[in-house]
Amino acid sequence: MKRLLVTVLIVISGLCCSCGTGSFKDIKVNHCDLVSVTPRGLSAFDALLQLNLDNPAPQVTLSQMSAVIRLDGTPCLHLSADDITIQPRSVLDYNVVFHGTIDENFNPFALIPYLQKRELEGLTIDLGFRGTLRSGLGKYFEYKDIPVKDIMGSL
Repeated sequence: MKRLLVTVLIVISGLCCSCGTGSFKDIKVNHCDLVSVTPRGLSAFDALLQLNLDNPAPQVTLSQMSAVIRLDGTPCLHLSADDITIQPRSVLDYNVVFHGTIDENFNPFALIPYLQKRELEGLTIDLGFRGTLRSGLGKYFEYKDIPVKDIMGSL
């Protein structure tokens, strides 16, 4: 009887762990748009990015968000953000404030022509975050070379 009870508990716990997580691995970042940039001193800034996220899973909290913006493949900006919660089974835009610093090996004046022309064709972003369900199950997601689009107003 004890062996049967243990077997049933193992089967039930396995089912509970797998419920609702079948599409958890399919969370996608469709695109990333730069909304605004606010300087915070000589080498720090805040950047408002609009992320279009496709979440076929239940409600997910994104934490440990970090990003690296690259100019023609060279790291120029390092970003991090606070936790956000994304809606279940949806494709929505989320405005996320990233706090960043300029890479110590990068000349920040190289970004001026891109911001003045309003063309960010050479900029890409590598994005990583941990997605966690309410149950506590989580997974780390990484996306490489997402093109950065510009939807900012004029400077």
